[in-house]
Amino acid sequence: MRKGTQTSVWHALRWILLTFLLVALLPRVVLSQERDEQALGKRLVQEYENHVGLANTPQIERISAYVSSIGNRVASALPSHPEYHFVFDPNPAFKSAFALPGRHIIVGGGLLAMAQTEDELANALGHEIEHIELGQVDARLRGLTKQRSAESLRVSEFFPGYTTQQELDCDLNGQKLAAAAGYSAAGMLTLLETFKAFQKGEPEPPSDNHPTLSERIVQAEPLAKLSTQKQTPLQIP
Repeated sequence: MRKGTQTSVWHALRWILLTFLLVALLPRVVLSQERDEQALGKRLVQEYENHVGLANTPQIERISAYVSSIGNRVASALPSHPEYHFVFDPNPAFKSAFALPGRHIIVGGGLLAMAQTEDELANALGHEIEHIELGQVDARLRGLTKQRSAESLRVSEFFPGYTTQQELDCDLNGQKLAAAAGYSAAGMLTLLETFKAFQKGEPEPPSDNHPTLSERIVQAEPLAKLSTQKQTPLQIP
């Protein structure tokens, strides 16, 4: 065998070996990353609970379990069937939810007060799940840790909203995900209409950082109109 041929064969074998090692190590790297994000998410949840003075009373635990049952039913429609962790904050002024690393989602009491059906809540939770599934939370985490350690991160850094397009993407994908889990896609529309009604006709100022409710309603209408499934009333324990 000529020297040049030997060199080419050696390079080919080396690349095959490197590829094999990378493939073998990749699951371990992914698992390690998931564990790190889980630990970070738990720490941020604890920080949030301490900040708002959240106490784990029996009633809050029952409501959290109820929210989790709906949220994880929605998440079960994902191909990987991941487990999500939902934390309920009974504050009635908190009319939303937000996602944290490690598949943790904080849900406000105000959102449950606004939602009339399990389908509406399922669509709202689907929206938050998609912030994670579409890689938006990970992208924010990577951006924050470019110059800082994960240990220095604070829960407030995950409060701000995402771009208009990202929010619309989460609306649409969350609506589809809730429908795939057996909930009515009309839940997204009726929930948004409720939020719109509470504005009492006040005009929405345009924003580059968040879609208006009118934009979100227009996007939700097509799938909602295709849904013939009746919504199930919310049954908060």
